[in-house]
Amino acid sequence: MGKRTLIKNGMVVLRDEVKKADILIEAEKIASISEPGAIDGADCEVIDASGLYVMPGAIDPHQHLGLYNSFEESYRYSTEREVIGGTTSIVEYHRGKGNYFDTVSDEIKIGEENSYIDFGISLGLCAKKHMGELEDYVRNLGITSFKFFFDKQDIAHTFYGIQKEEALTLDKADLYYIIKKLHSIDPKLLLCIHCEDPDMFRAFLKEQQELHPNATGIEEWDAGRPDFVESNCVAGAMLINGELDGNIYIVHTSAKKSLDVYKALSENIECGKVTIETCPQYLLLDKTAGMDAKVNPALHTKEDNEALWEGIREGIVKTIGTDNVPVTRAQKYTRNGAHADNLWDVWVGFSGQGIALPALISEGHLKRKIPLTTIAKVLSTNAAEVFNLPDKGSIEVGKDADLALVDLEWERTITPELYGCSDFSIYDGMTFKGWPRYTLSRGEVLQKDGVVLAKPGRGRYLKRTI
Repeated sequence: MGKRTLIKNGMVVLRDEVKKADILIEAEKIASISEPGAIDGADCEVIDASGLYVMPGAIDPHQHLGLYNSFEESYRYSTEREVIGGTTSIVEYHRGKGNYFDTVSDEIKIGEENSYIDFGISLGLCAKKHMGELEDYVRNLGITSFKFFFDKQDIAHTFYGIQKEEALTLDKADLYYIIKKLHSIDPKLLLCIHCEDPDMFRAFLKEQQELHPNATGIEEWDAGRPDFVESNCVAGAMLINGELDGNIYIVHTSAKKSLDVYKALSENIECGKVTIETCPQYLLLDKTAGMDAKVNPALHTKEDNEALWEGIREGIVKTIGTDNVPVTRAQKYTRNGAHADNLWDVWVGFSGQGIALPALISEGHLKRKIPLTTIAKVLSTNAAEVFNLPDKGSIEVGKDADLALVDLEWERTITPELYGCSDFSIYDGMTFKGWPRYTLSRGEVLQKDGVVLAKPGRGRYLKRTI
């Protein structure tokens, strides 16, 4: 008999209820969920979860690793920080240059040598040849989710090192044909969409830069990429998706108006399957933050923050992704070899690994009284279902034993030891209440009381099928 672990006396967060129960783990899986004391545990490693809430390990479906630094560094240090925050699986957006069959295989190898946790890959679509290779990406690489970048319209070639005539235009016509192609292969295939309308934001950004050439805050970034730039794009994507009965996923939703659009259309028009994601930064911060928080889409207002929290409560916002981009301050603030001292020259993005679970517990459950069952769905269950991860996402017999044992009374302040794969954090100084005392991945204890016990290289690539 292999190793058996018994988690006893915890309050277990199931799909639709929270109840005291014991969880038996065998061969990396949840073997049983029983009444407290039903299993004596004599032949088990026992974890006493008295006073703790046993939640599914968080799944972060929105990461960008290897953009500013190497994949080796990103997987090694970013996933170590994920463990502390109760994240047990990630999905990374791969958009490397070159042949995807080679570059994805290289990333998988690096990830399995360096990651603490399991990881999947979504694939950015930028070249015309990718359309003809879609079925092989699914069959040979185990990828069932893809990404469409409206913000790269007409300029994809400059990001991906290809000739312009070889690049997708990334306009609404391309969106139509990609959704149609994915649906023809299998309706489960998912297209993740960055919704910002470049016809507007490029003109608005140019205007703002001319008006405020030395801006050092991010209010002007919001003015250049205002909320309706996103909501207009969300509306168009939903309507196109409805024509094709497609399956789309709106990434990093930042604005109340986008939720208003979603509600108005989905209640009155057939829009296909549409999933709304938001990120911690759009729940916690607004446009008064400093240049560290420059990001696309822009941060907007406190009204937008509260609307997104209500979207979580109402079940409109289904998932949380951090849009994690490991980057140092030197990298973010260097352009063409010189220090960037204004908004326009600073690069976008910041690290956010491992922040989602404590942020949603602290600000969502404890402060806004959003039920833990809803929090667990948004952090884990919904992402597992949408991203085709059948062994992940909920506490059920037969699923992977990916768990976060959360102490609702444990407060921690974000200081340098919690920055992760970066030397700064946009959440620096913020205090969150509700951190995991234990994080388990496939039954292995990865961290206890904030001390990482596991070794890098134990994470597995999540090869998905249809």
